[in-house]
Amino acid sequence: MSNIFSTLVQTENRVISIVGAGGKTSLMFLLAQGFIRRGQRVITTTTTRIRIPASRQSRNVILRGEEHFYSRLVTALERDRHATIGHHLLPDNKLGGLSPSELSRVRRQAPADRMIIEADGARGLSLKAPGREEPVVPAWTNLFIAMVGLDCIGRPLTEDFVFRPRSVAAITGLRPQDPITPLALARLAVHPQGMLKGCPSTARSCIFFNKAEDTTARKTARQIIAAAHTLPGSRPDFWVYGSIKQNTCTVQPAA
Repeated sequence: MSNIFSTLVQTENRVISIVGAGGKTSLMFLLAQGFIRRGQRVITTTTTRIRIPASRQSRNVILRGEEHFYSRLVTALERDRHATIGHHLLPDNKLGGLSPSELSRVRRQAPADRMIIEADGARGLSLKAPGREEPVVPAWTNLFIAMVGLDCIGRPLTEDFVFRPRSVAAITGLRPQDPITPLALARLAVHPQGMLKGCPSTARSCIFFNKAEDTTARKTARQIIAAAHTLPGSRPDFWVYGSIKQNTCTVQPAA
């Protein structure tokens, strides 16, 4: 197993979009720290909404609607090599996102080497199916990462554990209250309206099974990947299973 940053990121991955459930925000800030340690300047942001980051995640939170946005952003990137940007503050302690067109302008004008975008929401749950208008992924994304938390395996298909359980049921064939199975995740992985929905054709794609923190969970991830290879549909360029908490992961090529 290797660390997550070196496994996922290549030199040409200037813009990374993260979708799905089960660790998007944690992965975004883990990758940001990897860039910072390498002396690069990175913007973290969202096209939907995220919780306002803790100071350990990001020292700088800058709103597009505030005065002197670009000068403040430049200062933060030069001083700390990292800033989190959003459009406005929401009443539930969250940061409202920017549209892809707004982020495109920021990308052109700000002196950042990398941009990491959380491109959909999941209410903190470990499994979801994309909504009709989701995910909101810029077409100029270089690396597309779809996430699932493996602690959803064996849980019932209900709103307590799954974001949009009816959509998951329609894609996987599960019924409400059914336990979530490896085969169901395999079906969600390859379905056109599943995990890879919204991935730009030019982006490198990855499905990341998070919370694989013991041998049982890692075996489950391999079972899901093997089942996906027997199903019709789309597949990522590569699969990853591991643990953001432990900063370890294993790659499995799609072929």
